[in-house]
Amino acid sequence: MLKHPKCLGIKIHPEEHVYPILKFGDEIYEFAAKNNATIITHSGEGNSMPEDFCVFANRYPEVVTIISHLGCGYDGSFEHQIRAIQQNVRDNLFTDTSSAKSLFPNLLEIAVKEIGSTKILFGSDSSCYFSPCQRARVDCAFIHEDDKRNILYRNAIRLFPQINEMLP
Repeated sequence: MLKHPKCLGIKIHPEEHVYPILKFGDEIYEFAAKNNATIITHSGEGNSMPEDFCVFANRYPEVVTIISHLGCGYDGSFEHQIRAIQQNVRDNLFTDTSSAKSLFPNLLEIAVKEIGSTKILFGSDSSCYFSPCQRARVDCAFIHEDDKRNILYRNAIRLFPQINEMLP
C-alpha cells in the first residue's frame, strides 16, 4: 500500500495495539526508513509517550514522525508533545491539533511560542472531532496569520509535496 501515490505513510497506535513503543520502536522505524514512510502515531499515553518517540526520531533522521494529539497526556500534563519536539535534534518530529485538549485556552499559543508553528499540522490524525471546531481554534488563536497558514496547510505541503499533485 505504501507504493500507492495517495498513501502518505503509516499510522501506528501503541495504546490500541497494546505494545510499548520503546520495545518495538527500532523495528517500526527500520521499516519506515526502508520504505521512505512517514509515521503518524497516537501519543500521550503510557505506551506512546511523545518523549519516547523522540528517541527514535533522533536515531532515524530520515523518518518524519507526527506525534498526534497536541496536549494529550495521560498524567494531566499538556506539554509532552512540546517537550519531545524541543528535544528533537533531527528536525523530523511534529505534532498535530487532533486532540480535544487542543481546544484548551492558550495551548496552541503556548505551543507556537515554544516550538514554532512549523512543527504543528492541522488535525491530521483523527476524524472523530468536529473539524469546524478544530479549524475555529486555529482561526481564532492569538497567533500571527503566517503561523495559522503554517498550521492549516503550509506544513502539510512541505512534508508531503505530493499533495499538490492530488489537488484538482
